[in-house]
Amino acid sequence: MVTASRKHLTERYASGVDLLLWETEKRLIPDLDAIRSVSEALAAGKAEGLDTGAALVLVQAARLGLDRLEYDLFEGAHAIGMQSEAIAAVLDLADAAAADKRHRWLTTRRALPYTPAELQPPETLTTPAGAKRAQAGRRSAQASGSPARAAQAADRAAETAMRAAGTAQQAAQQSAETSRQATRYDRAEHVTQSAAAGDDPGEQLS
Repeated sequence: MVTASRKHLTERYASGVDLLLWETEKRLIPDLDAIRSVSEALAAGKAEGLDTGAALVLVQAARLGLDRLEYDLFEGAHAIGMQSEAIAAVLDLADAAAADKRHRWLTTRRALPYTPAELQPPETLTTPAGAKRAQAGRRSAQASGSPARAAQAADRAAETAMRAAGTAQQAAQQSAETSRQATRYDRAEHVTQSAAAGDDPGEQLS
């Protein structure tokens, strides 16, 4: 209930830095700030019933937080040697027994689970349905990425094949050029030999 109320009021009333922290880190606004925002909205006639109910829930959470702080102060006072009579006088209680009674009550309050809004882990703000949607989104992104990777692999394979084909073509051209050069050399050599023997070179080349 407290978590849902904090989330609702943060989504409704966070602004400025608080809104940025909510959108980027899912950080809740402090309980007292949320309560104050609803109180101001009520005065302006802008608050909804759900806002008011959530603020009342947070009042209880804030009160528990204060009780825990008071318990810590009681413990600290006793640790430094402050007697129950002195604590009763500070709190305007009847006597030391009343101070001890309040200390015992605060002990039960201290045992109750409580997490300040500022320290609430972001993962506690995600509902099971929301977690499933996020997981489905990740799976969808992975699935949509598979064809892209396949297409990239196909492109690389095609590029490799084209390079191989180009290399083979160059090799064939070089081989043909070598054969032509060898043929011209043989004919020239034959003409030279014929000329040395007294034959007509023109007849040899025709």
